[in-house]
Amino acid sequence: MENVTNLHVLQWRVFAPDVVPYHLIITPWGTDFLKHVFGFREADWNREGADYVFQDGTYKPEGEGEPTVIPSLAFNDRRIAVQVRGGSDAAAAVYVAVAQALAQLSPAFPEVHPLLMSEDTSCVARLDFDWTALLNPALLEHVAEWVTVAARDEVESAIKGISVRFTVGAMPSKKLVEYGVSVYDRTIAVEPRADVPLSEQTYFTYSPCDSDTHLKLIAQLETSLSKKPGRIAKR
Repeated sequence: MENVTNLHVLQWRVFAPDVVPYHLIITPWGTDFLKHVFGFREADWNREGADYVFQDGTYKPEGEGEPTVIPSLAFNDRRIAVQVRGGSDAAAAVYVAVAQALAQLSPAFPEVHPLLMSEDTSCVARLDFDWTALLNPALLEHVAEWVTVAARDEVESAIKGISVRFTVGAMPSKKLVEYGVSVYDRTIAVEPRADVPLSEQTYFTYSPCDSDTHLKLIAQLETSLSKKPGRIAKR
């Protein structure tokens, strides 16, 4: 596995009612305070109007390395979602800093624990297998035929990209149901990076895992598929 880039982790935590100091966060005072602490460029409601989202901030512990970029920090009355450009450890550190900041808005906040914590990881990596290894060879042969038939005068046809995604179903525990917490299906994706030639073997990957687990599973996938190349029949 080479050239891992664009590593992002999204950690979200769901709390019991009346825990997140949401009513203060969305005020001009609360918004300006969090902007000041993390240098966020802006804050506003998302398109659905369900989350209040801060964008493009940074976090840097005193005397420690490079700052962590925070593309987004989202709040609603039950949830805090932290996205960082980096791994799970960086996301956890940012959440601790956010909790400490929220303690200045609501002193009791750091003493509470989430009902649910989950995370998603995405990255781009160059992997040692051809994209055809992701699909059944019989399917590849049929697609190659369709591409040939689709060709028209003066217009060449070729496979430019593919999308390979899996939906992971989720069922809430009895405790989450009692607290009225909804859970949603998640996604696993391994697919050639958009706007990059397929020959470069550069892939976008996404999973509902922490970053260490995600990178480990991608490495295992690479080992497996590099031994089992697919093929497209010549026609």
